[in-house]
Amino acid sequence: MTLAERRLWSVGIPLVLGVLLLLATQSAGTAVTVGLAVGALLAARCRMWALAACTAIWSAALLAVRVLPGPYDSWAGRTVLPVLAGYVTVFLIMWAVGRRVISRPADEARPPRPELSWPSDRRLLTYLLVLLGVAALTAAIRFRGVVPPLLADNPDAARQVLRQQSNIVIGLLSEAWTLGMAISLLRALSGSRHRALVYYVLTGVFTVGAALGASKNSVLVGIAPALIAALSVRRPRRRASTSFPRTAVVLLIGAVALGAAVYLGGQRTMAGSGAFETEFRSRYGTNAVTSSAGSLDLSLSSSTETFGRLWSQREHLEPTYGAYSLAFLGSRVEPLVGKADLYGVTSQLSQPYLMNTATFVAIPLLDYGPIGAVFFLAALGLAVGATERWFEFAAAPAQQLGRAFIVYFALFGIYEMYPLIYPTWLSLVPGLWALHRLGRTAK
Repeated sequence: MTLAERRLWSVGIPLVLGVLLLLATQSAGTAVTVGLAVGALLAARCRMWALAACTAIWSAALLAVRVLPGPYDSWAGRTVLPVLAGYVTVFLIMWAVGRRVISRPADEARPPRPELSWPSDRRLLTYLLVLLGVAALTAAIRFRGVVPPLLADNPDAARQVLRQQSNIVIGLLSEAWTLGMAISLLRALSGSRHRALVYYVLTGVFTVGAALGASKNSVLVGIAPALIAALSVRRPRRRASTSFPRTAVVLLIGAVALGAAVYLGGQRTMAGSGAFETEFRSRYGTNAVTSSAGSLDLSLSSSTETFGRLWSQREHLEPTYGAYSLAFLGSRVEPLVGKADLYGVTSQLSQPYLMNTATFVAIPLLDYGPIGAVFFLAALGLAVGATERWFEFAAAPAQQLGRAFIVYFALFGIYEMYPLIYPTWLSLVPGLWALHRLGRTAK
């Protein structure tokens, strides 16, 4: 660090703390929102890009609670902002600590972005076709006699029917769409330009298959990690003279995917028949722009609102010590840890609406209480930071995608703690391991 930079930090940090204290006297919610925004800038300044992105998203979520009005808003969401920001700050700080713990002096001499070493096109395409076959067969079984929710008049009702007749095996096998989408897109963006069009086409096929369930996350969970990984690596040097501005392409794909998810989320809500959907239509009408804005606000702020209602009743909730943390294993672990219905709890809190938002802190809070949740999130942040740093310079596509999935699940924390609710990662891990072995045997 240069002398000028040290002087900037020595002056800037006290100045920022003073501004935050001044804001806190007026509004604690505004202070913590600005504080997270400053934290995002500091993380970016230290080249911790994933941590900076996660911090920025949390700042946007808190800002949405304060600025964007919605039918689900209440006093609880605004009141709980300092509490939620405190829990989030523990997680983010331990993320930075985890990166620091695993960092090695040799890492400083490495290039900022590694170059991926892909299996041969023959091996990779064979693997992707196997994934496509598994995904198509699973879809045929899953949608047998049922219109896919994406094509249904009421997507939410169709999704509820699918939930009742689905099982964990079908759910895990369906992640072949996700894995195929992520691998194809990453190969098209980061590999040689030879056969890149083929991989873009495969990306489209896997994306359409994943979208049949009318779930925004089913698509984003495949596209977003591929984009994160693509921004973390570089194309082969031999193609540098003919390559297009890849960063711009990655950002464009991300913007299109996010915009489409927001738009489709608004359309799906307007097609629903519940109390919230009725209020949503009365507020936004049929305007695609305003309904998309309402959908974005719902994605950013609904989880905080639910957490506010949960926090206000925390004294009436007895800790379960693990039941909610193991929810992704399904009913098979209930005889050991007890029954836990997270969506049942949060749905009751969302009255008069039925909102399935589990919140970032709900699981540790329900399992271990307010103090135990601090230690839980600290350990989680430490694990995320250490793992993310460990794979940062990996040249294997599987390891970079694994890192990207971890980052995406951390970013998804503004909505819920995804890996502890859905077991999808149980199929992604062996799928990535198979990709890793495929690359090793090709050498």
